[in-house]
Amino acid sequence: MIPICAAYLSKIFPEAKIVLPNEVNKTLPKDYDFLFLTTTNINLLPKNYIDLSINCHSFQEMKPKQISIYFDLIQNVTKKNGYFFTSNRIEKIPMGRDPYTRIQNEVPNRFFEFPWKKSNQILINEISRFSRLVQLDAIGCAWKEFVNNSIG
Repeated sequence: MIPICAAYLSKIFPEAKIVLPNEVNKTLPKDYDFLFLTTTNINLLPKNYIDLSINCHSFQEMKPKQISIYFDLIQNVTKKNGYFFTSNRIEKIPMGRDPYTRIQNEVPNRFFEFPWKKSNQILINEISRFSRLVQLDAIGCAWKEFVNNSIG
């Protein structure tokens, strides 16, 4: 997803300085317009640093505890009046090993049960219109403004 986004942004904003995860070492760069990070870089993020956090289709693959950790991280590093956009399945039933021969006891991930903060202002909260056109299961989209960046 990162290469596609970076290519798109470089086409739309040809003068923009785009930093990719492999270009980030032990410190974050000082001069950039768009910064892409992976899980190996997130420990570098200071509080109140990010204008826009985006998560697409990865919460649905995590366990609830991991989702909570990421929500806390995003809440912590996103600036006051910054934004968070996410697009994930409405419900994803996790599959363990041998899903067709073993009973699955994993708790389903449900988009509307993610650890949303009540203090954040909801800008969009709907079933993805695009996803309804291209697949059978629903994808939820949320666009939130972080009015209060404190965790809790």
